[in-house]
Amino acid sequence: MGRNRLHASNAERQASYRLRATSQAARPPPSANTSRRPASRPKRLAQVRRTIQELQSEYEAWLESLPDSLQDADQVQRLTETIDQLDEVASILTDIQPPMGFGRD
Repeated sequence: MGRNRLHASNAERQASYRLRATSQAARPPPSANTSRRPASRPKRLAQVRRTIQELQSEYEAWLESLPDSLQDADQVQRLTETIDQLDEVASILTDIQPPMGFGRD
């Protein structure tokens, strides 16, 4: 009883290897968020601040790009309220000064 061969020839074995190598090379590298150690709390807080500011600017751009026919609609009021609430959240987040911890922050 000999061993079972996966490939009938060296050419098939080599072609199989090349296919595996190119498929592994095509994979994107792991993102920065998959690191073992999570970001520090101040860095995460800063990211939340940036996200809130980006959302606010997106909603402002949406409000500015509404056509004149929708200026009297309920949507304008809701967009304005959302922008105001995001502004309040941004100001609250700006006022937060977290404590520094053990020289790592």
